Amino acid sequence: MSISQEDLFKIALNLEHPWYITLIDFSAEEKQLDIHVDFESGSNFPCANCGKSSCSVHDTIERTWRHLNFFQFKTYIHCRVPRTECEDCGVKQVKVPWARKGSGFTLLMDSLIVLMAQHMTVTAIAEMIDEHDTRIWRVLEHYVLDARSQEDFSKVKSVGVDETSRAKGHKYVSVFIDLDKSKVVHVCEGKDASTIESFRTDLELHKGSSKNINNFCCDTSPAFIS
Repeated sequence: MSISQEDLFKIALNLEHPWYITLIDFSAEEKQLDIHVDFESGSNFPCANCGKSSCSVHDTIERTWRHLNFFQFKTYIHCRVPRTECEDCGVKQVKVPWARKGSGFTLLMDSLIVLMAQHMTVTAIAEMIDEHDTRIWRVLEHYVLDARSQEDFSKVKSVGVDETSRAKGHKYVSVFIDLDKSKVVHVCEGKDASTIESFRTDLELHKGSSKNINNFCCDTSPAFIS
């Protein structure tokens, strides 16, 4: 049994019922591949807010996401995303399986950006994938904030801190490290005593306590000593 190109891309995108591919449009002149996705008529979806199953479709919104390149060609996914009508939550946009809410990139594209950011500057990433750097920063901000919200500093006992210059004109940031794990736990602007208070506030927001710290290695500047 032969498999159509739509079926192949459906497998590649890990699309499941009721999603399916309606059109694949390739333009060699524009160096672009456009994949159009839709859902089967009469389908029901869970509420994106409370998770209630079998909510009927109220209306749809046209959305587009940048996907991983197909060889050297930019690839975009287009879809009319349904909005469900929930008795308890009202009208809510459905969560699509290939992208997070509010993102202009697919999850695989997000993953690539995060991976590249561990080895490259944002400017270099933006140039390589041909996107504005502000879009890259939004992706990184989302995942960094999400990861930070799950941090647990309850076992932080040994802390080291030092400042480093971040730009010309004597602009500094202070870096705080969990010495037992050799892990950066806090970064903030400045190099004076206010950075210590900033660290303490952040420590307590993540289940830590200044009372647990029994070893503190700091810069010898008067501001830190105070």
